[in-house]
Amino acid sequence: MKSFKAGFPKTPKAPPAPPKTTNTVAQPTFSKPGTTAAKPTTPTGSPSVSRPTTPTGTTPQGDAFKPSGSPQASSSRPNIDASSLQGPQLPSPNRSESDIADMALGRTPGKGKAAAPRPEIQKLVEDMKLENPGAEVLRYTDQGGHPMLKQPGLPAGTDAGVCSAMTSEWIRTGKEAGGDPMKGSQAFGKLTDNHFGKLIDKQHAEHLQSDALTKLNGAHLADIEKLQDGVEQLKGKSAQRKQINELLTNPGLSLEQRQGLEAQRGQLTLELKEGMAQLGPQKDAIARKQEAISDLVGDFRTGRGGGHPGVKVQDFEPITPDTFAQKLYDGTKENGHYRIGLRKSGEAAEGHVLGLHKTDGPNRLLDANTAEWKTNNHKDAINLTADHIDQLYKNYSTFDITRY
Repeated sequence: MKSFKAGFPKTPKAPPAPPKTTNTVAQPTFSKPGTTAAKPTTPTGSPSVSRPTTPTGTTPQGDAFKPSGSPQASSSRPNIDASSLQGPQLPSPNRSESDIADMALGRTPGKGKAAAPRPEIQKLVEDMKLENPGAEVLRYTDQGGHPMLKQPGLPAGTDAGVCSAMTSEWIRTGKEAGGDPMKGSQAFGKLTDNHFGKLIDKQHAEHLQSDALTKLNGAHLADIEKLQDGVEQLKGKSAQRKQINELLTNPGLSLEQRQGLEAQRGQLTLELKEGMAQLGPQKDAIARKQEAISDLVGDFRTGRGGGHPGVKVQDFEPITPDTFAQKLYDGTKENGHYRIGLRKSGEAAEGHVLGLHKTDGPNRLLDANTAEWKTNNHKDAINLTADHIDQLYKNYSTFDITRY
């Protein structure tokens, strides 16, 4: 199996291990890495959160993807439909009073005990572990199987999952743990087990904020278009006046013709003066609105980093088999937490979010649909991320990177 970069071969595959039956995973030992502070920048728009596509049977490992039908590709990988990964489902009719009380408190049923992953997700994760030697599961996330996301009548923006909110809180808990992977993972686990309802609330609030920003930006673009139309009209009137000035140089004009042209020129001059007087304030108003929107978008992106300002490392670029892993590696070399946005093609395209924690030692990867992972190093984390992209998000066409 190829690695994403020459000189970075993967460790030989470990023998198959029996799949686990609960979400309780042995915690590995971490060494505390150093972290690099990031300067805030004004971010651009980001994708809406939605469901991933049906997984396929090939795995990208860096510069080269394994070809379809490769003998190394796992043929036992379950065929998981996208709707089974995320989205609302009917609640179990056998929910106990205790579980109902837990959910009312925003807590995972079972007094905050970690929710067990669905068998198909468990199988998928076990296969990924075999294809990525050294990768460990810190905890299953499997948002589509969480009891609180199986309820009908979920708030707007949460019907397709809470991957954005989960990644934001994962970044926040990691940052507040001082960059220590072990402490960050433990804090994240307490949050998902005991306060899952907060993720639903946060996802809903983010949806409302994103919708409001979209409408505000749409009105702003309409103002810009109106201003541009006004400028074009003034240009046309200026050209008309210039043409009249040229006509007035004709000595053969009759008195009536000359008076008529001069009257037209006077009217155009007046309209140009009034238009130019309006143009300045309109431009100033648009500039102020643009600045205000930039501040709001900055606050929005800070919220997506769990309240920490981020640095846009890479705007949306194509996901291609021969460049994705190397671009991701190059864009995540500095220590810190990263938000990796995935987007499908088209307007109002569906999106998904992954989290990556880069350190000088162990690295972490978060996918709300599978698990929180730990790898031995940065290179292995990139290979594991590329595996997720190819297995679950094949139809996503672009990705961006923000460091926190």
